[in-house]
Amino acid sequence: MKTLKTEAGNEFLARFNHGLAGLRELFHETGRLEDSNAKLDEISKLLCLEIVSVRDAEAGVPGLREILKRHREGCGIVSALNKALVLAAKSRTLRNYDGESLLGPNPKFNIAESESKLAAKLANVVLESFNGFLREAPSADSFEFLNEAFGHFIRDNFRQNIEDAQYMTPPEAVSFMTELGVRALEEQKVEKNVQPVVCDPSCGVGSFLAHFHRTWSRRPNQRGHPVLLGQDKVDRMARFTVLNLALFGITEARVFRGNSLLPGSPLDEYHGKCNLILTNPPFGARFSCTDLAMHSIRYFPSLHNHIQASGGTVDSELLFLDMYMVLLKPGGTVLAVVPDSVVSASGLPAMARKSIQSQWSIRSITELPSVTFAQAGTRTKTCILEVTKAPRRCSVFMSAARQLGFEVSSRKGVAYKGEDGRNDLETLLRVICGARDTVCRDNGAPKVLSSAPSCVSLSQDTLRVEGWTPAHYSSDRLSALSEINGLAEGEEYEIRSLDSTVTLPAKNARRVLPSNGSKCISVLHLGDLGYLNVREMLAYSPKTPGQPCRAGDVLFSKINPRIPRVMVVPRVGFGLTCSSEFEVMRTRPGYDPYEIMLLLLAEHTQRQIQSLTSGTSSSHNRIKTDELLRVALAIPKRGPREGGHMTKPSRLSAKPTSRSMNRTWRCSLLG
Repeated sequence: MKTLKTEAGNEFLARFNHGLAGLRELFHETGRLEDSNAKLDEISKLLCLEIVSVRDAEAGVPGLREILKRHREGCGIVSALNKALVLAAKSRTLRNYDGESLLGPNPKFNIAESESKLAAKLANVVLESFNGFLREAPSADSFEFLNEAFGHFIRDNFRQNIEDAQYMTPPEAVSFMTELGVRALEEQKVEKNVQPVVCDPSCGVGSFLAHFHRTWSRRPNQRGHPVLLGQDKVDRMARFTVLNLALFGITEARVFRGNSLLPGSPLDEYHGKCNLILTNPPFGARFSCTDLAMHSIRYFPSLHNHIQASGGTVDSELLFLDMYMVLLKPGGTVLAVVPDSVVSASGLPAMARKSIQSQWSIRSITELPSVTFAQAGTRTKTCILEVTKAPRRCSVFMSAARQLGFEVSSRKGVAYKGEDGRNDLETLLRVICGARDTVCRDNGAPKVLSSAPSCVSLSQDTLRVEGWTPAHYSSDRLSALSEINGLAEGEEYEIRSLDSTVTLPAKNARRVLPSNGSKCISVLHLGDLGYLNVREMLAYSPKTPGQPCRAGDVLFSKINPRIPRVMVVPRVGFGLTCSSEFEVMRTRPGYDPYEIMLLLLAEHTQRQIQSLTSGTSSSHNRIKTDELLRVALAIPKRGPREGGHMTKPSRLSAKPTSRSMNRTWRCSLLG
């Protein structure tokens, strides 16, 4: 999806941003409504007036332009707005599915009659920002502009209340997920007289539901509209969902207020009835197992045994994932944004993955770049997970988007989104949909469908054995492995896993603080090609215990391995420990530590390592020990003896010797 690329769209957003800037200045000058939620409430009331004026002529609500024209000097404008608000509250356009008005039982502006200047300014911002597009005939462009503006409006005002904003999903990701969701719904071949249910259990401002409605409406030969179902635990967000949908004339949606993870919410009636779930659940909240135990068998069947046996907590994203499978009917599909931990972490997330995959089919996992939620104030690493509640043996599509067509920069503490590069999700959508149209079989070995961006198809069995992390199946890693296997076909190289060349002596060793003149090597002390900054190491006084290491051990930094940090521990006259971020390896008989160091720094190895990392953000990636030990090394074979020495292939003839490396270290120490 391409947004904001036309002159009209850019002009609209420029006017909208200018209005918001003026509004912030006005709030600052008056000292009124310091809380961003209060500001949102007042602006949303005015937006409600304008929507009803446009969408429901029978309500008799005057438009904002008419009210401002009648009260040019501002006198009496607050009274006029309040009267219009009472009329708007009675309109069917602003009613929730439960019959309650979006504006509540006693609609009134939280602005005094003496603050007519503030009221007029507020009305002007809404009028100038939304009026033109509300009163035009709906089009693809007007939908994109209005949807982006509405989302920007919420994000901008919620930037100090991120918990309420729930990291609102950018339209690029919403469009990708919705297109996949529409195709999944079409595959279900719902009977003609049955209305399928499309649900978002944590609907935020309703972006998924609004975009689904638009996408489905444009599909040819569709048989009616599915039921749109949304629920959010925050009253304000549920109201904004109704408001967002009303912007586009969608008034038949069923939007509820309630916590989808707790019993007794309206969503309980839809267990086993949802055909499609499109959602971005809240991350990071934790629920007590004690509180969950009473209803875990019904709501969280995959996690039930853990909840009953544990006295700890469970992360909200795992609970939501389990609950989605309860909401889905057989054959239904969920597309959800999940944090990296759901697809890569050990412990409870691994148990949840095993349970889900043993029963249902993983259809696709798409890694998102760190910029995805930067406008909301976080660069948390996330993926889009697609699961179908059916034990089908279809192929799995593992993809990685490196860019979304925008970058986020900060000016005076405010995050701005600007066009930059291409949107990889557009390419991935074409690749995935094209592959599904031609073949969707569980057909064995991974197959590269696209290199840039990476998209690979593989079997459910491969996923079960190798894990869910998309980067582990990157086209770059598969290409590196293919090239290494090609080297093995000649006579110069043999292929070995790192595990077959080293042992882990510090795996079960007790960590200790340096003492009696010993020193500790930090990750930050390492440079290129095993260089050790000796002066910094000698001056370093660690506060946490380190791992014991000795001369000849190979140290590999597991944190942020995109910065290669590998070294061989030199021989010194004092004891050494190293940071716990290192993997301490000792070479097996027949292998030289400097040989292993250079092999770990080799291009083929680095391409594998870069693809085997996981973590919460781009700046906190790690490679797990078992993944590191899996990397394949192209090791030169020993040649015939010449002059009493073993020869190696010429490509590695520049490898420094242990003696020369230790001499370099001593020079650094003395210099």
